[in-house]
Order: sequence, then structure tokens, then C-alpha cells
Amino acid sequence: SYAFHSWIRESLNQNLPYNQFVREFVSASGEVGENPPVVWYRTVTDRKEQLQDVAQIFMGIRLQCAQCHHHPYEKWSQDDYYGFEAFFSTIARKPGEQPGEEVIYHKRGTASAQNPRTGKTLKPTPLGGDELQLPPHQDPRSALANWMVDESNPFFAKMLVNRYWKHFFGRGLVDPEDDLRVTNPATHPKLLEDLAAHFVQNGYDMKDLIRQICNSRTYQLSAIPNDHNLDDRQNYSRF
Repeated sequence: SYAFHSWIRESLNQNLPYNQFVREFVSASGEVGENPPVVWYRTVTDRKEQLQDVAQIFMGIRLQCAQCHHHPYEKWSQDDYYGFEAFFSTIARKPGEQPGEEVIYHKRGTASAQNPRTGKTLKPTPLGGDELQLPPHQDPRSALANWMVDESNPFFAKMLVNRYWKHFFGRGLVDPEDDLRVTNPATHPKLLEDLAAHFVQNGYDMKDLIRQICNSRTYQLSAIPNDHNLDDRQNYSRF
């Protein structure tokens, strides 16, 4: 919607810290007029789509396969999948005051999801973390946002840095840019680590991140190939 688009545009124009931007997005409640990010929850109504989108867009983690099985070469299990789904289990909807309005809110209760293969009931669980014990009145999405934007989160900052690197260089340090996993390592892991650490230390400042990348010697290399790097698609020897 226009309100959602305007919110994103205004957030970028004002250089809203990325951690705050994502917190507002993930935990959005209310109706569009007062809180435009709720448009996403009005549009994406399926819990599985919600968890998969949030994991992939903001952390570069593709959980789709874990819905049905635990791949022998990957980290995430079905319990990881449904523990993450539990964060979205108390989202509820009701009509707003104006015709056509819909209010997104937290329905008080115990957040949980069930693994259909084992029948196990899972409470909200951060990926790679421990199950959370949340009171019924707390929206589990706020706890999810807290974990996502925490400085110790191993995925969050790297994902945004890698996405920006892809924007400026045509290919991410991890490629595809939204598929961060052990079996798909970065071409330059130390560079990704250092850029992510800088991003966090500077308050998740997206404009500063752009400056860091664009002022780099790598970005300022000539785009014209020579005899030595004509076929180079790996080492960023030209841009």
C-alpha cells in the first residue's frame, strides 16, 4: 500500500537505524493508519509464510525445507522450524473502526506450535537458541525482535551487509545473498565479519555502511577488464 511504501521511504530518508526499522516491522500491531508496517501482516496471513519470510529476508536463513525434514547436511531441524513458527502463533485480527480496516493484535495466551511429525508442542525458540518462557500477555514477536537485533545475533547484521554488497558489486560475499549457511560460505569471511561488526558498532547506520563500501579500494577498481581478470567472477578484481 501507499502507507507502507511511504513508511519504508521515510525510514530510509531519515536514516532510521536498521535494528529499529526491523523491530517496528516484525512487532507491528494496530491498523495501517497508525502503524503502516502492519500492512505486511494483513497481506501475508499464513504463519509459515511469515516465519519463512522473516528468517530469509532479515537473517538469510532458508527454513522452507525444515518444514518437512531435517536435511542431513544442514543445521535446521523440524523442531527449529516449528519453534520459530511459535513466535507468530498469537497474531489475531479484528475489524477496525472504519469500513475495510483491519486491526492486527496479540491474542493473549500461550504461544506455541506443534511439530506434525512428532506431535511435540514447541514454545517460541530463537534459531540456535533455547526455548523462551513468555507470559501470556507478552506478544512473542517483541521477544523475536529483541533476539533478532541483539548485537550477538550471528545472522542479522551479516545479512544486511551482504545484501548491500550484492547491490553495489552485483554478487554478495555470500551468493545467493539470502542463503547464509555453513555449506554456502562467504568468499571472504573475514571481510563479512568485519563489515558486520562495523555496522553494529556504528548503530546499524545504513548510510554509514554505504560510505564504507563505496569508499573502499575494491569498489573504486576499474570496471574495465584486463588480460588477467577478464574471466574473474570470484575475487572482485574489477568492478
